[in-house]
Amino acid sequence: MTATHLVWFRNDLRTHDNAALSHACSLAQNGDRVLAVFLWTPEQWDQHDYGTPRRFAWVDALKTLEHRLAALGIEFSLLESSDWQHGVDDLMALAKAVNARSLSLHREFGWDEVQRDQYALACAQNAGIDRHVFEDRVTWDPSQILTGQGEMYRVVTPYKKAWLRQLADVSLSTPLPEPKAIGPAIQTRVHYPKVQSLAQVELPLNETAALIQLDRFIDLTVTDYQTQRDFPSVDGTSKLSAALANGAVSLRQCFSAVLQHPKRDHPGLQTWLSELIWREFYHYLLYWRPELAKHQPFYSRWDAFPWRNDKARLDAWQNGQTGVPIVDAGMRQLAHTGWMHNRVRMIVAMYLVKILQVDWRLGERWFARSLLDIDFASNNGGWQWCAATGVDAAPYFRIFNPVTQSQRFDPEGNYIRRWLPELSALDNRQIHSPDAVPGYSKPLIDYQQARAETLALFKAL
Repeated sequence: MTATHLVWFRNDLRTHDNAALSHACSLAQNGDRVLAVFLWTPEQWDQHDYGTPRRFAWVDALKTLEHRLAALGIEFSLLESSDWQHGVDDLMALAKAVNARSLSLHREFGWDEVQRDQYALACAQNAGIDRHVFEDRVTWDPSQILTGQGEMYRVVTPYKKAWLRQLADVSLSTPLPEPKAIGPAIQTRVHYPKVQSLAQVELPLNETAALIQLDRFIDLTVTDYQTQRDFPSVDGTSKLSAALANGAVSLRQCFSAVLQHPKRDHPGLQTWLSELIWREFYHYLLYWRPELAKHQPFYSRWDAFPWRNDKARLDAWQNGQTGVPIVDAGMRQLAHTGWMHNRVRMIVAMYLVKILQVDWRLGERWFARSLLDIDFASNNGGWQWCAATGVDAAPYFRIFNPVTQSQRFDPEGNYIRRWLPELSALDNRQIHSPDAVPGYSKPLIDYQQARAETLALFKAL
């Protein structure tokens, strides 16, 4: 009977720079086949607060992956199960049915992911299936990047220095090519669950689109990244966050694009490199502190903050009705596109936790449900940074003034006008802090008073 080599895809939905796929293809000899599998587990994602936008992004990426694999002579199967426990059981049943000889996959971090993979690898071992686990979510093994005292890093700057020292062996960070075809192209017809689409999608979600966008960004935009990335009305970011979240493009491919650039020392490229390392740092933290996936603050002393958890305030924030234009514009962009500019994410997050005094975990959960590019480690790290509860966080006394942030980063109000058409007639001064405007909300709260209250509460801790 023909042997089968399974590749278990998760958040690595690409054919380039895919160690698990490349290894499985290298094992397929003498008529062996490679079968790619993805577990569709909606009840599990409900537990993780992954909403419709994230599932829409998965479907888009999976459809492209299916066609790219078919061109390599590789079949693709989507297994629908309620959760990861049943999904692994279904995967093992498939493995038995197809005479699986090996299972290749990439390591993932997070509490539930680690438990899932330990169970899956134990089942595979009991079934006599060879197991092959590769690194993917990070470039360097987190257990190998330690302080001089052999401890994890808690601040990103020394972590970045240690990370960069690893580049002495450039071959370790060189992306793998797409594997060669193992046979003639095949036709596949995978049934995908119906997922509601968004009103607008501004990000590439699949491998083909992501590779085009990466080339475009590197060729046309990256040298301006340092000066343009904070302005939400400007196309100054990579727009690769969703592709990085579902693995349609890898961090290694992005790092390689910087390192091979003729102007690799340019401030724009170095700034983007630093942002990519921040992303890897958040996964590094999740490796060392998997309990972060249980919504715990990195530093437990901040758990005593008396969060208001005011439903009316939370609802107004979620619906873009706070009366603060830059905040409302960001929340409406999120609702329509499943994405929000990173500078605006910081503004709306800090407004929720340090002005409205709503628990950061409620904001984290809303982002998870609403974002195309939701990546737990980055989302959790970003919210804890804004709430001053996490490692390398903004200190509790750093509180963004949303009006001055708006004046600085959207000086002509172009971003606000796009998402709040009811304010479009206001001049460039009024639009950041308007008086009563028909059809637009009044401010929920007095900023200066709320800021003073928050500082007093934090200082008491």
